This record gives sequence, structure tokens and C-alpha cells, in this order.
Amino acid sequence: MRISVLCVGKLREPYLREAAEEYIKRISRFTSFQVYEFENVEKLIKKIENFDYKILLDIEGDQMSSKEFADFIRENSLKWKKICFIVGGWKGFESNINEIVDKRISLSKMTFPYQLCRIILLEQIYRAFTIIKGIDYNK
Repeated sequence: MRISVLCVGKLREPYLREAAEEYIKRISRFTSFQVYEFENVEKLIKKIENFDYKILLDIEGDQMSSKEFADFIRENSLKWKKICFIVGGWKGFESNINEIVDKRISLSKMTFPYQLCRIILLEQIYRAFTIIKGIDYNK
């Protein structure tokens, strides 16, 4: 299985880039993992076609606990070879993206800056793998 995160925009602040790099390194111990950054939504949408299962971060999507998210990753890793999570930029996405994604999830009812959403998602992916593997990780 391969998990990817597709993002519109780059992480600008050094502390966010460092956090992302650390989580990418940690996640890569468990699975093939890649983060892709795109200048715009159109370029990101072209890349989406390469994935078996597409998950959009959307404030109106389904919410899960960390344990439920771990179960979600475990179940879908058995079904699909290539999974991607999609993180919008500051403009978000137009509604037509809903037609090409398989699932929409929400990190919270709160609105976060898109750059911070990426870090939160990376942390939750890492946390999910520690739950799946039974590794003690700060709760």
C-alpha cells in the first residue's frame, strides 16, 4: 500500500516544513508515503487519477476519533493499493471535486489554516499507524 497527501500550495514557514518533514520520516517507517505540492487545483486534479481511493479533507466531511481513523486506514489499506488524502489551499475547492473523490473527512468542526491542516493530517496518519502497530505514543 502507498499513501500520499496531495496539497495545493507549499508550506511557507520553516517551522511547518520541519514538522511536516518529521512526520513524513515517521510515517515512512510504516508504509510507502509521499507528499505532493501543486501550484493550483487543476494540476492536483490531474494527479488524483493515479489513485485507487481518494479522500478529501472537508469541514463538512465525516469526523472520526483517532482510533476510528486508525481503523479506517487499516481497512482501506487492505482494499486499495494507492490511497490519497487531498488538502486544499486557502481558496479551498469548488464543489465539483466531490464528484471525483470517494470519501470526505473533517479534522474538526473548527476551521484551520490549510497549512496547519496538513500538519494535523500528517500527525493523525502517524498516530493511526502507532495505534495499528500497538506502539505507545503520547495520548
